[in-house]
Amino acid sequence: MNQPPRYPDYVMPGRPRWRRWGLVLLLLWSMQAALLLALWPEGRPRLELWLWGSLLPLAWALALALRFLAWQIGLGNRAAYRRTLDAALQRWWRRRGMPLPVERVMVFGPVGELQPQYALQMTGKAVIPPPLEQGEGKRPVLRCPISASPDGLREPLLARHLACQLLASEGWTESWLLLRGVAWFGSQDSYRAFAKALADGGWNLPDEPLPLTDLPSVERLIDDFARRCPQEGDWLLCAGAASTEQAPEQQMAGEAAFAWRVSRKGVSRLQRGEYLLMDKGESPAELCAQMQRYGGLAKAPAACLAMDSQSMEVFVAGGWSASEHLLVAYWGVLGDLAPFIGMSMALLHSSGTGEPCGWLSGDGEHRLAMGVAVPYGDE
Repeated sequence: MNQPPRYPDYVMPGRPRWRRWGLVLLLLWSMQAALLLALWPEGRPRLELWLWGSLLPLAWALALALRFLAWQIGLGNRAAYRRTLDAALQRWWRRRGMPLPVERVMVFGPVGELQPQYALQMTGKAVIPPPLEQGEGKRPVLRCPISASPDGLREPLLARHLACQLLASEGWTESWLLLRGVAWFGSQDSYRAFAKALADGGWNLPDEPLPLTDLPSVERLIDDFARRCPQEGDWLLCAGAASTEQAPEQQMAGEAAFAWRVSRKGVSRLQRGEYLLMDKGESPAELCAQMQRYGGLAKAPAACLAMDSQSMEVFVAGGWSASEHLLVAYWGVLGDLAPFIGMSMALLHSSGTGEPCGWLSGDGEHRLAMGVAVPYGDE
């Protein structure tokens, strides 16, 4: 995960040792007085003796004043340095807390096109989709209810179907001229199928989409959103489709598609996600606490979903329990698409209930990721 910067503290002079300075004055003044009285010529004025005797205390006072001044300068520099570090750290947290404002969400998976079915998955009342048997010697898979096709051709078909859903749904094609970019998860072939289906409906997309592949790519969208969408009506389209062909033992491969309309009229805030790097000594509790600070949450979100059992088991140590919302039975194994479906489901739940929703997921590289979606107004 991206950890807060750590800076060295300011090295300052130590506090003056007043007792030592007093003892030095008494010792030196006594020695000076003894020498002056022993060596002072007879007949010279006593006033001159006292004047000579006052030189050492004056020099001592000047040295002490300089030492005190250096100490005070060190204290002031340390306070200024710490204020600068605190301001830099606060800027880092503010930047890490910047969200992606999501106005609308659409998902398409094995349960079909009806969006209310996906909201029911968080209640445990949704119907689990039946697996598709592939024949003797092959494990069953979870597939979206579209026309059958070979596995290698399913992603373009999913992308085209997603585009048709967007065209048929209210609110997705509004202000199309203010679309400032498209971020796509998936292959070039699937994006071309997606763009062609929208073009057939009268809506053109850029030839080259912005890459949407992992959590850092989502971070780049967050960082660039203000520059890409400076006006109130500007918006971005984030979408993707993928179909997995293989899955670990005792699991089923799945497929899915998603779309987000990102604009300043966002209903939910999608906070930055993070990977858990346990091989570098990071702990789930530490990452969970950092994620709560991203979302401005005092405690773990009451609702939390997991796309697989491994992420559910690991992050429970940080107080994020997803035992009631394990969604692998609805989606199967999605590889690198799994975090994006987790984000989409968290956004759906957050916008529908007005409550924060955490998401936990693994990806195709066996990395564990987590994040949170927070409704606007829940600071």
